[in-house]
Amino acid sequence: MIDRSLVRKAAPAAAAFSIALVGVFFLVPRDDKADEQLVPVVVATRSLSDGTTTNAVRNGAEVRMVAASARAEGALGSLDSFPDGVLAYDHVVGQQILLTSFAQSRVRSLGTGYSAISVKLDPQRWVGALIEAGRIVDVYDTDGVAPRRVATRAVILEAPDPADLLPGDDTLVSLGVPEDSLADVLVAVANNRVWLVGS
Repeated sequence: MIDRSLVRKAAPAAAAFSIALVGVFFLVPRDDKADEQLVPVVVATRSLSDGTTTNAVRNGAEVRMVAASARAEGALGSLDSFPDGVLAYDHVVGQQILLTSFAQSRVRSLGTGYSAISVKLDPQRWVGALIEAGRIVDVYDTDGVAPRRVATRAVILEAPDPADLLPGDDTLVSLGVPEDSLADVLVAVANNRVWLVGS
């Protein structure tokens, strides 16, 4: 038979022990992240410059599983979810790719103050280090007296693959030109005097 007086004496000690045990449980650090849900997020696997096309972005990105709390608002979860267009700004390795990362066109990705024009050029006036879309170039008017820079920080929007060109072929190169330089550039274009110079 249980001695009730012994139980009464032991009860406070047992209660104190239980309270202490519960307190210790809450003081022990727990890895909440281990229980956190992981979600798919598309991140850049290489540096991607503004103006990069959707297809090129897919080739420079991958899906990674990250904690839901680390997912940026608007982050895309699959490579198939990319909208048509181009990157609106530069991305670095590991950066999450968002819906707002894209613009509808290369000109819009440049921001305000740019206009798009097409320039007919022979290869020597643009081929070389300038073939990449998104490359920043200066535009010169070679008017026969001395080359004169008529636009700075123009952007190559689109250019053909030089491998497909024959010597002497003229090709169309699309440029994003600052609007305050547009008139001078158009004069040079109309007189077939444009030369692109990149750094």
